[in-house]
Amino acid sequence: MATSATTVIAAMAARARREVREHFEQKGAFDTNGAVGYDPPDSLHRKQFEHLIGRGILRDSGAGRYWIDREAERLDEERRRAAAILVLKIALVAAAIAVAVAAIVSANS
Repeated sequence: MATSATTVIAAMAARARREVREHFEQKGAFDTNGAVGYDPPDSLHRKQFEHLIGRGILRDSGAGRYWIDREAERLDEERRRAAAILVLKIALVAAAIAVAVAAIVSANS
């Protein structure tokens, strides 16, 4: 039950993050000249908005106007992908070690 609730919350956060990014993309806010304001509709969107600012993907140009830094967004996606690949590699190594240990234990029994 907790796993499904966690999955739902993660999906809601991902959707809110995507909607915040789409706001800036649809307005063409890709540099300081195109910066626009944003008023989050709820606390989840506010949290994702602040998260994107914290990661350097949304940039503040002053006076409550922001723009999306495509290069920072690309780099963030690369970091996330690299982290996911690293986790996968670690899991595969752990599984291989577990299989080897099980085989050794089984052979010695």
